[in-house]
Amino acid sequence: MRRLAALAGIAILPLLTACENTRSIASDATQIDGFRAGVVADDPRAALIGRTVIANGGNAADGAVAAYFAMSVLMPSAAGLGGGGVCIAHDAEEKRTDVIDFLPRAAAAGQVAVPGNVRGMAALNARYGNLPFAGLVGPAENLALSGSTVPKALARDLQEFDYTLREDPALAAVFHDLNGAPLKEGDNFRQPELGASLGQVRALGVNGFYSGLLGQKIADGAQAIGAPLTIDDLRNHKVQIYAPVDTPFLDLSLWTTSAPSGGSLVAQAMGQFSGDNSPGAQANVSRQLMPARAQQEGLGGATENPSAATVVAVDSDGVAVACAFTMNAPFGAARTAPGTGIILAPAPNDQGIGFSALAPVMVGSKFNGQLYFASAAAGGAPGALAQALVLDAVMRRALPLDQAMQLPRAFDDGAGQSYDEAGGLSLGRLNSIFCSRGTPSSPDTCQLRNDYRGNGLATILGED
Repeated sequence: MRRLAALAGIAILPLLTACENTRSIASDATQIDGFRAGVVADDPRAALIGRTVIANGGNAADGAVAAYFAMSVLMPSAAGLGGGGVCIAHDAEEKRTDVIDFLPRAAAAGQVAVPGNVRGMAALNARYGNLPFAGLVGPAENLALSGSTVPKALARDLQEFDYTLREDPALAAVFHDLNGAPLKEGDNFRQPELGASLGQVRALGVNGFYSGLLGQKIADGAQAIGAPLTIDDLRNHKVQIYAPVDTPFLDLSLWTTSAPSGGSLVAQAMGQFSGDNSPGAQANVSRQLMPARAQQEGLGGATENPSAATVVAVDSDGVAVACAFTMNAPFGAARTAPGTGIILAPAPNDQGIGFSALAPVMVGSKFNGQLYFASAAAGGAPGALAQALVLDAVMRRALPLDQAMQLPRAFDDGAGQSYDEAGGLSLGRLNSIFCSRGTPSSPDTCQLRNDYRGNGLATILGED
């Protein structure tokens, strides 16, 4: 529990077969005639799994859920089962848009967060999906049990945050080689304990995780290492579902999450851009917005947790999902609940540990249900503001999504520190979908793009 205690007082520094008509392009915008669905995720295999689930009868919500569970195996630094997140989901036919909030909030005794991802994904599937929940967990279970190669994003995090993993023998056994060095991209690794936990989720559903034998095992394991997580904390966890904040944008609606996540930052930035989204203008906008935000979140001089993983999906029926997940810090508390393979997350605090910068966004019509834009970002406040930059570029300036995603970014924290990408720094990592004439009426206009600053993938499913 030294990691949990330490996190209370520090700031964070800045497999499956492919369909014939699928294009998976990491460096260019993805768009095809006969568009049926698309998934963009921070991990390539997760995106492919999500797309394959849709090809097998699912919709965008099912694809996003399956992609998340794959990321829980392949990106445990940001998307582990012990963390939480927030989604915006939209159904054009029903003209319904919801925020599904399962953020990793503190347990009753503090210090550790209650895992929210499993219940959040079950709620998304139940409310918007087509397929049984078990089938969306199975691919991730197979990845964990059979093993896979270390993806680039995980290799980068293992190298950067290896110092946090060395206190937990279980993590070291999974993520270190025989010489005690962090695994590198392409190395093989297996997570049998995590695979067994995913198997319990697949077989017993959400209740098995929050109140069954697995839930008791998680609580007992957490307490064994000093984390005050109880089975009552798990049983009492609730997903919050509410209407998004609706901000007029052009003749449409900009849908964002409400506090404590960072949707308001995107909406405020959209109101500040006035035809100039140059790096200088971006720095000026963030300079104006960040002091009030820091005061609102009680962060003082701390930097918001930039660690997150995202997935965005849309289909030709107008179902769309944008989700962001976090462990409240890179690799969470860097301690597993023994015997489960589940990395615990620390409770949020006023030193930057937490989820306040998560800000999935959508643009659509509340009158006819058409969906035009969906995005989610990692990278803290700079990532949230980058979404405003891209949205402004594609919907006000009519830039193609590919060009908008490659615009240079800048950020000013409002406390005297400015950043830009001229020296190789990356500000934010977005996954975005833009349908210029809307879906479901014109799905062939949908463009998908993962951020070249990251290591994800955009995948499209076309009509046979």
